[in-house]
Amino acid sequence: MISTQHRLSEQDLAQLYMQTEAALKLDDLLQGKAHGDPAQIAVHDSISGQTPDLALISLSLCGLVVVRDFPMALKDGFMGPVLRELIVAAEDNLFSVGRLWLDSICHGMAPDPKADRITIESIPDRLRILSSIFIELRDALEESDEHADMASAVKSLFYQSESHSDLADKFVEKLTIARKKKIAKAQRDIPDQIPLPFELMRPQVGAEIVSFSLFAQRKPTRH
Repeated sequence: MISTQHRLSEQDLAQLYMQTEAALKLDDLLQGKAHGDPAQIAVHDSISGQTPDLALISLSLCGLVVVRDFPMALKDGFMGPVLRELIVAAEDNLFSVGRLWLDSICHGMAPDPKADRITIESIPDRLRILSSIFIELRDALEESDEHADMASAVKSLFYQSESHSDLADKFVEKLTIARKKKIAKAQRDIPDQIPLPFELMRPQVGAEIVSFSLFAQRKPTRH
């Protein structure tokens, strides 16, 4: 498990829950406050429009909700180790990527192109780890008809983590190309001003959710 000093504060977690929305919608679904396909679609839609970095945070928060409400018989049985793996992965994602995202949004601390590069470029693999865990949970739930809402939700989380990992690859590839071009240009001449590789994208007036990506680019179009 991750040590206490490597956890986010309750205030930080609350901020992430409010900014991402997906885990709150999943909580409503699994607690019976929302029902049926509209509730499932609400969880799906709240993640599908996000950039991969924010989707990773959303999926990690959703993972913790899944662990909390996972069927006790499976939790105490053969799925216990898988759920513990999900907790470790989710908490690590929140402490690393979530912390970086919060620093950018709440404290105006833009990611450092050198110091934070490894964390940002790890996002595709972090999403794949979640994907591999969610597919195991999905398979275990689909063996029973007693937990339809949970099974459908986990299936959607698997799909989103797999889809966003592919999108994250594209973002990382663009960052890598941009960095190589920047290095090549610096070797030719030194410009008067070098633009930051990361930028804060402000939400429209009246928007409740902050629009920001550690990748600093709009999401590539799905094909």
